[in-house]
Amino acid sequence: MRLSDFISKRLINLNLQAKGKKETLEELTDLLARQRIIPDREKMVNVLLERESLGSTGVGNGIAIPHTKTDLVKKITIVFGKSEKGIDFDSLDKNPVYLVFLIIAPEEAYETYLRVLARISRLLHEEKIRKGLRAAQSPRQVINLIRKEEKEAEE
Repeated sequence: MRLSDFISKRLINLNLQAKGKKETLEELTDLLARQRIIPDREKMVNVLLERESLGSTGVGNGIAIPHTKTDLVKKITIVFGKSEKGIDFDSLDKNPVYLVFLIIAPEEAYETYLRVLARISRLLHEEKIRKGLRAAQSPRQVINLIRKEEKEAEE
């Protein structure tokens, strides 16, 4: 299983304008709606906000990994967003978020969903990856960076 199997260039926004959590989730779900991955944008935002009410997915180090399982999708999908200015995501370390990986999974994909979440967490633990993602100027650069790291991890 590779993270690059669950993300595409059309699901990457390198210029998030949001200042807060709700606006960030709205911007990222816009990408899902435009690609017809979800049938109902508002419902998806509400599902994500409900998940956030259980505890913030702003994990620190400028990273947020909002995630949920829902019957609104048929397969696991990752959306990536980057903010230059920083987002108030109610992070555990109280610092702004610059990198957001949104993970949406169907209810029945629980095991794979957990593996994807763990892989992203491990990937973002590396400072050079965080720096590379923040420096990325194109969706292709984001995907290539992820693929490169996955390849190195396999060796």
